[in-house]
Amino acid sequence: MIERLCYVYGVVPASINTATAPKGIEQGAVNLIPNGEYAALATSVRAADYAPARVEALTADVDWVSERAMAHDRVLTWASDNSPVVPFPMWTLFRVAAAVNAMLSKRRPELREPFSRLGGGREFIVRIYVQAGPLMENLNSHVAALRQLEEEAANASPGQKYLLQRKLEGLRRDAGRDLASKAVSEIFDSLKTCSMQTVREQPVNSGAPREQGRAILNASFLVDPARLVEFQGALTSMVAKYESSGFKFDFTGPWPPYHFVGERTE
Repeated sequence: MIERLCYVYGVVPASINTATAPKGIEQGAVNLIPNGEYAALATSVRAADYAPARVEALTADVDWVSERAMAHDRVLTWASDNSPVVPFPMWTLFRVAAAVNAMLSKRRPELREPFSRLGGGREFIVRIYVQAGPLMENLNSHVAALRQLEEEAANASPGQKYLLQRKLEGLRRDAGRDLASKAVSEIFDSLKTCSMQTVREQPVNSGAPREQGRAILNASFLVDPARLVEFQGALTSMVAKYESSGFKFDFTGPWPPYHFVGERTE
């Protein structure tokens, strides 16, 4: 009966020094399981605590999952601060260290590609939301046709004014959609030029839309530390240009390159 399992956080160069590594899952020590040029970051855990049925049952417990998710991320963040890292998803478990070693041997050709591609890049996530009220209030500063039509409506006869105002309503709706689309493209392209790689996902509202606005961009950027100031400058420029028009920016990072490894290392 196996009493202990190896919980694996990810793969790093075997030369990394774990002396400064934080405590891992279950407050356990983080150790290296080396194989050639690479090593797995792992913590020994009780097999009974991580039996599949027990983990499946406990995933409904937000506090239980959150504590382990923070430990998982804490270790990978430390690793990415000190070297390139290929992160593994949570609950990556092996029966014995020999099985981890065998995985590293088998996956070595696959690991070379992401290590070469990721380098020392760090992940930053940018999410953008737009609030309809402020957007509509500031459309005139972005769309010359609206300003012209409003001037015509102000000087028109009552009958003409009604028709022009109806036309204005439709033009505002279309202009709001166009402005949001153009803003997203400009912001994404501006940040992409400062990044090594990008991943764009479906925007999802995580809060109340009335307070947060409508989600219009959810993107991850892999940034070389040498270009971080440039990346931050590009983002600051976009915030200055669009924030007053109802665009809200949510910027987080640096993170380990979670979005840039995918199935190739799972």
